[in-house]
Amino acid sequence: MGVIDEKSFTRECITRSLQALDDRLDIVSFATSDDCLQNMKSYDLILYYAHGAVAYWDNDNEKLLSLKRLLNTVPVIILSDIDCPDSLIQMFESGARGFIPTTNTTLAQIIEIIALVKVGGIFVPMSSLSLRRAMGQGATARPVSSGQFTPNELAVLDRLKLGKANKIIAHELGLSESTVKVHIGRIMKKLKVTNRTQVVCRAYALAVAGIPSTG
Repeated sequence: MGVIDEKSFTRECITRSLQALDDRLDIVSFATSDDCLQNMKSYDLILYYAHGAVAYWDNDNEKLLSLKRLLNTVPVIILSDIDCPDSLIQMFESGARGFIPTTNTTLAQIIEIIALVKVGGIFVPMSSLSLRRAMGQGATARPVSSGQFTPNELAVLDRLKLGKANKIIAHELGLSESTVKVHIGRIMKKLKVTNRTQVVCRAYALAVAGIPSTG
């Protein structure tokens, strides 16, 4: 995996700390997204340390443009000191696979999140449930209620909120992976979204709005 951090001190601390906790991690560190893109290999994922709120970066900022290119190339987990809803929404819409707030996340938890994303999961911190604000902005969108989902779709939604991969969802529900994919496709259509990360964001918003959990 790769670690990107423009500050050499924290970059070295992150790299050494993660390797000390899990010696199976083969980590290559970079100062910028461009450095990583120019030396791109078959990385399982990239851990990107964003210093400051990404939402306040200028859209023409080369750093932001490079990060977006990276998000389209390899699974990326954003690590940040600022748990800002606007930053989180922007990053997930651009393709991020996880967001880790440094204020309340331990190194051991980061190892678990890395493992989750490696198998296809998506991690959204509970502290960022305020995503519902952005998800409710579309005035023309028809409200979604629990009655619009079948029991199996609700069960899949419940597990998508936890960032579980299709294989794990299929095992837990006693379904085939292809059936899980069909359910996710139907959920996307009902939520009027086009990708899995948007489903996860909407699933969190729906949970806060009162759609029942299947347990």
